[in-house]
Amino acid sequence: MNETELRAYAKINLSLTVTGRRENGYHNIRSLMQGIGLFDVIKLTKCPRNATKYKLPHCTIGGVVVYLCTDTETIPVDMSNLAFRGAAAVIDAYERQIQDDLMISIDKRLPVAAGIAGGSGNAAVCMLGLNSLLGSPFSLRELMDIGVSVGADVPFSLLMNAKRNEGSLAGLRGAEEASTAAWIGGIGEIVEPADPLCRYVILTNPGIAVSTRAAYEGIDAIMSEPGYQKIVDEYPLFVNDLESYTLRDYPEAAHLKSVMQQELKADMVLMSGSGPTMAAYYEDEEQALSDFARMKELAAENDGWRTWFTATGIGCVQNEDINN
Repeated sequence: MNETELRAYAKINLSLTVTGRRENGYHNIRSLMQGIGLFDVIKLTKCPRNATKYKLPHCTIGGVVVYLCTDTETIPVDMSNLAFRGAAAVIDAYERQIQDDLMISIDKRLPVAAGIAGGSGNAAVCMLGLNSLLGSPFSLRELMDIGVSVGADVPFSLLMNAKRNEGSLAGLRGAEEASTAAWIGGIGEIVEPADPLCRYVILTNPGIAVSTRAAYEGIDAIMSEPGYQKIVDEYPLFVNDLESYTLRDYPEAAHLKSVMQQELKADMVLMSGSGPTMAAYYEDEEQALSDFARMKELAAENDGWRTWFTATGIGCVQNEDINN
């Protein structure tokens, strides 16, 4: 096989609690993560060595030239790009010489730095795709172990994207464990597959980016304040500790959540990850679709807002793969 095309699905956090800070500065969390039906499209193609005719951004990794082809200016084109880093992690772990160079083509449909792990999904799918092009030398769990060095959300993104792309990943050992939902612990390396919670979802992004690093540094300060109440439930649902920081320091995010709470009839409105994307959750599809029509009107009235209708919980809701 010389080429593979996969969908890099995003995720949402139906809960996210910060349980502590490690000496190295990383944070332990407890989070229920689930995949959603929004995705980027990534194609990986083997290409001849020394293919200098490709006038594209590229990095040389372990002797392999990895090219990046994308029509968006919203993502970096150097080793800070998680797609490059995902491919690099597999190349570095592979014990044999790779004979071909590699081209990564990204059709970017998801917002950047939005709290839905778009970059981590790109990294995960590049790892899954390259592993497939190499003849599947690594199992799913081995890829997840490798992936934690790329990013904290990458192990779950691997588990979830392996499930969502299972028809294109023949030969992946351990694929039977793949799941669209999991409880996450540690810094992201503890991944416990779970039964998904089925909901229709309206996602809205206010058109700004939030630094995950800054969000965790901010929550450290907030959690140290007198009177801060820490959640002790081991399996909390529809809570997000990072809202305390993001809603305080990013008025655009706070305004968006307030509008969604006032204008929509959602069962719950909750920030995903470090934000600023807000998710409105529904058990009733008719209400969700009605509110989505209203949310599109509101997005048209607010410069920079983008909104999508999707669902979470594969197998128990319809229309999950809607990319508005």
